Amino acid sequence: MKLYNLFTLTASLLSIVSASYYKASRMTYYGGPGDEDSVKDPFCQDYSSKVDKYLTGVDYYVAITAEILSKSNASSYCGKKIKISNAETGRSLTALVVDKCHSCGYGNIDLSVEAFRYLSRDHLSQGVLRQASWCIVDGPSKFACPSSSSSSTSSSSSSSSSTVSAGGIYIQLEKGTRHGDVSKRYDIKYYSGSGYIYIGSPYSKSGTRSSVAAKVDLRKSGKYNIIIKYNNSSSSSKENRIVVNDSNVYKVKFGKTGSEWKKLTIEGVRFKSGENIIQVRATDVFLNYIFIFIYEFPYKGKSLKVEINLKCIMKSPFYEMDFLIICELC
Repeated sequence: MKLYNLFTLTASLLSIVSASYYKASRMTYYGGPGDEDSVKDPFCQDYSSKVDKYLTGVDYYVAITAEILSKSNASSYCGKKIKISNAETGRSLTALVVDKCHSCGYGNIDLSVEAFRYLSRDHLSQGVLRQASWCIVDGPSKFACPSSSSSSTSSSSSSSSSTVSAGGIYIQLEKGTRHGDVSKRYDIKYYSGSGYIYIGSPYSKSGTRSSVAAKVDLRKSGKYNIIIKYNNSSSSSKENRIVVNDSNVYKVKFGKTGSEWKKLTIEGVRFKSGENIIQVRATDVFLNYIFIFIYEFPYKGKSLKVEINLKCIMKSPFYEMDFLIICELC
């Protein structure tokens, strides 16, 4: 049996975290092949010495919606650092505000190609980030970064095993407590963190139930949503359980994914105030997991009808996938 220390993430109330960052409905990119001219003569070159005509030596930069950035407030944005966090991949970076985007809606931004590439984990073809948030270091009060984060985010991937991110909490499962036939692997591309968790069988040879667990401290009890990123390369759906505090048990069928990673969302998961333990507990075999993301309930997204014992209707804000969620304690 392999046993690793439980890690603990002490989090502020999630609504406070969300308020520190502005949640964009979409982030796009500009300046790629065939669009090189769009990066020339950025708006902010007239308002900041940090921004030149050709953005020389700058890889991570952004254009903020013209509904926010204008001549009258240019000094509050131009040449300043902007922190961006993508909840879909768990990646964050710091970029430079250099321009304004006339086609972006309120609160949305256009990223440089390299910034988008990093935040999306090299998925430029995705085209749009829909789970990203941002704040301005020493910016206007509405969009200012929290003071505690002014020096915590860099232009590289976070080395923390779990983080309070824009709008929620990441739990990198490879850093959790592992029991039974659970191991850390690296074979499947595009995982975040330092690897991913592989469940080989429901029990080890010694009879220990296979699981991976983490502690999460919350100030407020209630319902939260969780997103699980997983891979199921088998030819059929596989079932495992998501367990919170050994009492709230969710039987989840993970649809087949081939070689890709996919996300599954469960809404209305009950947590208590203070310390909670969340587990992925094996009932089936050959499944891989990257992270669990916990965020506020409810979330207004696409409606997805699923079967559970009390005939509830739940919603998935991400993908309509081949999976069945059965909630024992709804």
